[in-house]
Amino acid sequence: MKKILPIIWLINLVSGSLSLEKKAPDLLGKVCAFGDFNADRNTDILVFANGTLTINYQETKLLDVLEASKFTPGTSFAISKPSLNADFVECSVGDFNGDSRLDVLVSIRDKDTEIYNHTLWTSEIEDEKEIFRPFHVAMLQQHAMAIDVSDDGWTDVLGFYPNGSMFCTGFNKEGKYNLLVNGCKHEFVAFPEKLNIYPGMPHLFVDLNSDLIADIVFMTKESDGSLFMSVWQKTKISWQFRDWVPKLTPAQYPFVGAPVVMDVDSDGELDILVPICREDECSHITQMASWSKTKLWGLVACDMQDYTVIKEPFSRVIFRVGEFSLDSFPDMVVIAQATRANTRPVIKVMDNAECTKCEKNGTRRFEIRAQENIQPKNMSLGVIKMGTFFDLLEDGSLDLLVEYEYGGQTRFGFIYCPDKGDTTFLKVQVFTGVCSDRCNPKSNEIGSSISMTGACASFSMTDGWGGSTQSVACQVPASSNRALYLPFLLYGLGRSPNFVDELNIAIPKYADRKEDWKHSLKQIVPNSRIIVLPPSDQYPHWTSRLYVTPSALIVQSLAVIALVCCMLLMVVVFLHYREKKEDRYERQQQSHRFHFDAM
Repeated sequence: MKKILPIIWLINLVSGSLSLEKKAPDLLGKVCAFGDFNADRNTDILVFANGTLTINYQETKLLDVLEASKFTPGTSFAISKPSLNADFVECSVGDFNGDSRLDVLVSIRDKDTEIYNHTLWTSEIEDEKEIFRPFHVAMLQQHAMAIDVSDDGWTDVLGFYPNGSMFCTGFNKEGKYNLLVNGCKHEFVAFPEKLNIYPGMPHLFVDLNSDLIADIVFMTKESDGSLFMSVWQKTKISWQFRDWVPKLTPAQYPFVGAPVVMDVDSDGELDILVPICREDECSHITQMASWSKTKLWGLVACDMQDYTVIKEPFSRVIFRVGEFSLDSFPDMVVIAQATRANTRPVIKVMDNAECTKCEKNGTRRFEIRAQENIQPKNMSLGVIKMGTFFDLLEDGSLDLLVEYEYGGQTRFGFIYCPDKGDTTFLKVQVFTGVCSDRCNPKSNEIGSSISMTGACASFSMTDGWGGSTQSVACQVPASSNRALYLPFLLYGLGRSPNFVDELNIAIPKYADRKEDWKHSLKQIVPNSRIIVLPPSDQYPHWTSRLYVTPSALIVQSLAVIALVCCMLLMVVVFLHYREKKEDRYERQQQSHRFHFDAM
């Protein structure tokens, strides 16, 4: 027993060292957008500070037990005077000129007119250095959508002038814009001359009728104050209006926040969730109104009665969505402050939990996660302004990104959250189809590494208890008002070790051949990351690559096995050494023994 105790102690020591709290990075500035700028499969962060946008490249090391991740400042370019208020700046990223490099669409809010001045900054290589060139776009009512309207694989700009008329444009190789067929008049059939846009709400690009082709949803405000979602579906001819979503009237819900999109009950159908507020400022949330194509409007309980929510200026975005618990039910994150006195705003994860006594046959509810998150020192001393999800190690386990003010500066840091139990995940990223080979000469990865906005995917599998699990999501369903959706799809598979039976992927493109816009993969290993490339002019077939991420338990088990093998090797070496030593002693004794036979 005494010989076994040291082995047990060393095993516990190794397991503990592998689960040490890693140091999370802390950076200066305001988060503007997410994207993979250097094509290394890591999500980088575009940061605004002192009138300058800077790309911070994420570096991940699998065996680094001290740091969760590392960000290295890269290309910077000035977009305004250093004194510009960071609250006036918004960003979207995409490939606007078809060169397989991430460009940046920047809008700056005018303090007096409240109009957003849009400028496109295109990425170019000059003397082996990356530079960004500006091209003025338009003065619009709020930050525009960055989506592909014309089916050419390039990102277009879709927004509204201050008078409510549509602005729609694409760009050429040089970055100069040209109005798409008379300002998209032929892309949209019978589009109204003007729309009254609901201020502070991002428009959506999601699949509402379960065909995996994303629909455009404009957030509009009726004359009586109702929230009306103007849905436009992609058809063979053009985008056509669909009166699918009944409006939310002030008589029902007088005050609402910005909608979020998720498969809230994991039934394979996307839901639009609208926060219902107690007052116009949306400081207190009472519940969530939920709509889906088959169930229409319903209610989802939201446990926020004892908290005041904090949102950003000029925005009605309150919640941000992510698969935090990896149980196949998406969760949300919010900045909240307890109603009792002398409390600071904190970041709270809203767990998507089962509900057995909800109104109107509701099956899910959002409740504040009981487990408190340990904040870094500066974050705990500062004033938290914004929070969202982020995958620090690209390991499928979401962490928390927190933006705060400390020492008169805007900063953002991370709360590393590796412990999700023995859960598994599936991570899917669909790239734009402009390039299908090694598009970046400095990268060994295939594809453009630019996430396609509006690409949707659904999966189905058998869980460990004989039931079925399914879910659906769309990639970057909103890109304005700092919705900050991550540039990939993450599905939680729960604690089931079973393979994913089928994964269906579709891009927002209408074609007669189903194979041109939809693709299926079968029997996928859990804890996998899948990179998908749609057909292109270079390669008219779907391409996919699968990368398996070992879970923490597997890594710990391998480490313990390696330790035991090393200890056994040390024991064998020691026994061999002792045996050789005894043999040497016996030979010496033999040489000194008196031989009577020799006499």
